[in-house]
Amino acid sequence: MEELDKKSLETNENELKENANKSEKDNLKIRVGTVGNFVLAAFIILVIGTGALTYYLIHSAKDDYDKQYNQIVSNIAEYENVIEDENNGDSQKSDTVANIIDSAISEAGGTTAVTTTDENTKKLMNESLVVLYNGLILDTSKMGETALKYIDSKIDESEKYIITYYSYENYSFKESKLGVFSSQLYDGLVKIDGVGKIAISEEYNAIPRDVKVVNTIPTIVSENNPKVSDYDSIKTLIVDLDGNGADEYILVLANKATGYSKITLIDSKGSKVADLASIEKSKWKKDANAEYYLTINNVEIIDVDNDGIMEIVIEIPHATGDPTVSLLKYNNGVLTGKTGIECSLLAE
Repeated sequence: MEELDKKSLETNENELKENANKSEKDNLKIRVGTVGNFVLAAFIILVIGTGALTYYLIHSAKDDYDKQYNQIVSNIAEYENVIEDENNGDSQKSDTVANIIDSAISEAGGTTAVTTTDENTKKLMNESLVVLYNGLILDTSKMGETALKYIDSKIDESEKYIITYYSYENYSFKESKLGVFSSQLYDGLVKIDGVGKIAISEEYNAIPRDVKVVNTIPTIVSENNPKVSDYDSIKTLIVDLDGNGADEYILVLANKATGYSKITLIDSKGSKVADLASIEKSKWKKDANAEYYLTINNVEIIDVDNDGIMEIVIEIPHATGDPTVSLLKYNNGVLTGKTGIECSLLAE
């Protein structure tokens, strides 16, 4: 009996140990499962957070890009309207749009360099521009009456004048041709042969607007200047000198009875701006058969300095030597140059 109780006790102890070990294993499994679940949850949270952050950054960048793009488009549309209003749909619009885009990109952080160009400085006279009048050098750097200059062939740099010239006469382009030195007229002094009345060393549109010649006085001029009816020889040049859309009038008038002739500028409203040049009979040569009137041959209309405004070029005769040339510029109602020139063919 005692031996049976001992076995029974041992059996109970073994069962208790087995139950304890099983309980400890179950607890370990629970703890391992809890840690695994925590790690898995943390990983899922990390993935979700990373995705959310990525989406936010992409969405923010897209919003910034959309804002910049919309601003560029808005600026382009606004600027196109301004350019169209100011220039009536001028072809310069494409250049302006390009400048806006470059500027917007630069402001948004780009590296594009933007240079602002004033429209008024787009046409600048080249420092090497050469203008000839009857083969002699005409100084076009300022408006006024100027003497024509010969070329000193003894100076080494004189060879720079042996170039192609673009010739104009009677208000139109004639031809392009290589100019060459004439034979010496004085000690080493020459002019350029093989070119037209006005020759320019650069190719550009020196007659940007048409010049119309009529043998009458336009009504708007005669109504505001009744004394023009005193002249029996009349030529009128009609031209928009400054490109503002309104024509000016240059009158070449002669009175065969009095022997007086003159060249006069009239504005687009028919009002007299100024008498530019004149000659009277008392200033003719004393030869019995000599007569001289200022005629349309004394006037050329041409843009001699490549600024888009057509200058009035008047040949002023002299008794001896070469004529001088009077340059006048009329722009937005302002006349620059010498006016009221009294010509004379009398020897001084």
